[in-house]
Amino acid sequence: MKNEIALITTHNVGNYGALLQAFATQKILSQYGEVETINYFNPHFQSRLDPIRFGLSIRSIKILIHDLLRLKDRNKATKQFKNFIESNMNLSKLVTRQDIQNGAINYFDVYVCGSDQIWNPNVVSKDGKLDPIYFLNFANKPARKISYASSMGGHRLTDSEQEQVKDLLKDFTTISVRESDTQEVLSQLLKREVFHVLDPTLLLSKEEWFKVLEIDKNYRTQKEDYILVYMLPRVPLIKKVVKFFVKKLEAKVVTLEQKFKSFIKADVHIRDAGPIEFIELFANARFVITNSFHGVCFSINFKKPFVAVSGGGNRVENLLNLFSLKERVIHDEKNIYKLSTDLNYEFLEKQLQDERAKSIKVLNSTIVSC
Repeated sequence: MKNEIALITTHNVGNYGALLQAFATQKILSQYGEVETINYFNPHFQSRLDPIRFGLSIRSIKILIHDLLRLKDRNKATKQFKNFIESNMNLSKLVTRQDIQNGAINYFDVYVCGSDQIWNPNVVSKDGKLDPIYFLNFANKPARKISYASSMGGHRLTDSEQEQVKDLLKDFTTISVRESDTQEVLSQLLKREVFHVLDPTLLLSKEEWFKVLEIDKNYRTQKEDYILVYMLPRVPLIKKVVKFFVKKLEAKVVTLEQKFKSFIKADVHIRDAGPIEFIELFANARFVITNSFHGVCFSINFKKPFVAVSGGGNRVENLLNLFSLKERVIHDEKNIYKLSTDLNYEFLEKQLQDERAKSIKVLNSTIVSC
């Protein structure tokens, strides 16, 4: 008899990494039963896929103006995100926090929370408070509660939050997280074993990504060799990094950034890419410059030489330490000139296979016995 599995994560957003991790988590969990992603109406995310976002704050007005400036590109991008969600995510009916607390989805055997920054209150809520929904506080026994690669990002728990988290996680069957420092914090706080596992995007190989999304392996989004630049926080150091590697590799620059104006000097500025084109751009790149956690994930997974520019926080640092790649981080200008454009991917592939096996073992030990 197959398990009925519910997944709650961040999925209804215009962020490549967030959506692709949600898809990958759902795909991996489908090996253990029928998976449904809870279509949680989180007010903090409700306008993320609107072509034009409205609000009364100064920041909201700036966002509105920016959306209008790039309306054509944003409209195309958001449509692709929505199409991806509709085509690839098995969603429950739309439910509010009140619906969930009233038992609207209390019919599953296993509940899984993960794998994005769902435990970072600054990411998932407007008021900077932990959201108990992402801690499965609504799930009742005999259903099992599991976290897979859940993340707090760079957030550090206050004393009151520590007590809240202890209570929220006390009846979890298994707890696994995405960063080693979060593993250490929770292990000490809860006085129990907490596993450190891979982000789900790394559990699918490049070949599997292309297969499950039916991407033509022979299709190239860009026909020439290029350096792909994918950044989230705009940090000045990136400009110097790009300038150095353009000269060294003699390649054109393709920047994937949804902002109206490119932050760097680029030959091609892509503002309207959907999730599929994101994967293709990484798969076809000659070299990657990024400060995004998932930018690093896909570079490693697709065997692309890359540099991680400082700005990605502890998530990037933890990931690179796991694969003995901490020298790939550029913290200041002097680090640029020491970095090789090549990587020993034969050795790295062995590490990736080992870590995949460890992560799958955590899921097997929990779900298979359900």
